[in-house]
Amino acid sequence: MKYRADIDGLRALAVLPVVLYHASIPGFGGGFVGVDIFFVISGYLICGMIDQDIRDGTFSLGDFYKRRILRILPALFAMFGVTGVLAYAYCLPVEFEDFSKSFASAVASVSNIYFAKTAGYFDAPAETKPLLHTWSLGVEEQFYFVAPLLMLALYRFVPRYAKWLLAAATVMSLTAAILMSFRNATFVFYLTPFRAWELALGALLAIKFIPSPSTPIARNIVGGIGLALLLGVIVLGTPSAPLLAMTGLAAVGAAMVIASSEGSLSWAGRLLSVPPLVFVGLISYSLYLWHWPLMVFQRTDGFLMAGTSATAKLVVIAVSFAVAIASWRFIERPFRAMAHESSRTGVFSAASASMATAFAACLMILLSDGAPFRFSERVVAISSYLAYDSASQFRAGKCFLATNRQHLDQETCMKLDPHRPNYLLVGDSHGAHLWFGLQAALPDVNVMQATASMCRPAIPEISALETRSCPRMMNFVFEEFLPAHKIDKVLLAASWKDEDLADLTTVIDRLKARGIDVAVLGPIVEYDLALPRLLADELRRGDKSAARVRRTPGIQERDRAMNALVTARGATYVSVYDAICRNDRCDEFVDANVPMQFDAGHLTEQGSVEIGRRLAGAFARKLAGAGYATN
Repeated sequence: MKYRADIDGLRALAVLPVVLYHASIPGFGGGFVGVDIFFVISGYLICGMIDQDIRDGTFSLGDFYKRRILRILPALFAMFGVTGVLAYAYCLPVEFEDFSKSFASAVASVSNIYFAKTAGYFDAPAETKPLLHTWSLGVEEQFYFVAPLLMLALYRFVPRYAKWLLAAATVMSLTAAILMSFRNATFVFYLTPFRAWELALGALLAIKFIPSPSTPIARNIVGGIGLALLLGVIVLGTPSAPLLAMTGLAAVGAAMVIASSEGSLSWAGRLLSVPPLVFVGLISYSLYLWHWPLMVFQRTDGFLMAGTSATAKLVVIAVSFAVAIASWRFIERPFRAMAHESSRTGVFSAASASMATAFAACLMILLSDGAPFRFSERVVAISSYLAYDSASQFRAGKCFLATNRQHLDQETCMKLDPHRPNYLLVGDSHGAHLWFGLQAALPDVNVMQATASMCRPAIPEISALETRSCPRMMNFVFEEFLPAHKIDKVLLAASWKDEDLADLTTVIDRLKARGIDVAVLGPIVEYDLALPRLLADELRRGDKSAARVRRTPGIQERDRAMNALVTARGATYVSVYDAICRNDRCDEFVDANVPMQFDAGHLTEQGSVEIGRRLAGAFARKLAGAGYATN
């Protein structure tokens, strides 16, 4: 295929929003869709070359994978090496073990599968994983393990129907993504079967199944619409929007921009062909590789400069560009130039040796339990809570639904006790983490539980086709269970956000109208990193303010506003924030080595018991009825 400068410009339009989004630069809320632009470009270029070589009778699987190795692995392994050194220097033992697992997964081109099981891309813990961005490389490499074999088989055995069958496979992938989005959005984000349609969209364009505009006017219209779609979703998009809507607009926009300049450059193609954008496109792979680990270590450890200010963000972006340029100039270009000179045996042998060395390093890290000898015993003890398992405390899978496949166990979680007051705790994980402490502190009360991940209390409209656990559970609680059972108190608890208050008032009004007493448990103090990490940093660096300065702003103000709103509607408000924080001092430990919270906001089991004890007095004063007593 002939070189197209506009596609390098499109690569720049893909990588720049990703970098700016990851740096939390305002105005790029949908910047993560840059990866989707990359997928379409990759499918167009790689499948286009496969198609041409098959038709010319020159295609070789060995040569294809040799070129992929020389294109991908040298810069990738250079990044692995530097990131490994930084991880050894900065990662706590639990983090170092997690790094080694993600490292091994990335080397094996399956890190997308690993992260699908362990980390939501938009969840806060993901921001501390230096190799999270390799998920997209896993998708691409898995696609290219299958694509050439599929194309070879179709072109050989059913050449007349090959394009239609590839189109059918594309539709199947998109359909599977739509169906899975109702059950597990994380899988849709990470896993190749639900992402393959984006690469295949580029492939269908390359093999001429999707026609390109033939007239100048049509080219400019198609290119203009495509560019507008891309800029719109990048600037106006948000992680809270439906994922497939975001990725679909980005993929279609990218395909339209590419198609618009197939014959000759459209207006959009000429715009993307300006030299600065082309240069950024040339270094885009290295920039994508290097920017994320640099940002992670800057965010968690300030390894370039102290703090998380705007200046620090600009510094890490500038360093990312500098390292990317060096990587492109001294690693990417020389190795790509070797494609015609090197033997397949030599390339495959070098790649195998590099992978074996990487796997051995990962095994050593795991066998050493994350090299704890690098830190003091107290730092190791505190940091061990980074691997805290909350499943038993939350009663996950029964009373706390972590996935859409789980169902509330009514017999375990919502069984009424005729001899005690019955309180029903409803909410998300910030409700679940209070249950253990409340039931321990209120032995004379039957504290029931109906909670689900990212599920703040609301009364949703629900259809017969709804499969998500949150609306299904809330509909059951508010429309079926409560009308059919006498409950003494409903406790609403969540990681409240300002946008939740309208739904909260609706719930309070509905429950009050039914004669049900309502209590709202307010938000808890949160941090922008896991509290055990911040506490360990306090000890390592002698900085007693490490946790205090990383508190999430605005929570105390929200707590006060919710207090006024809830009490004005005749319900009871209990401040969880005040149970932990007084006079700008928040309790960070339960005792010497036990953090109050195991991540950025959720209570440990010991923390839940302590907060439950502190809240018991408030419940006794505000909620208890006649004959009720607390310990």
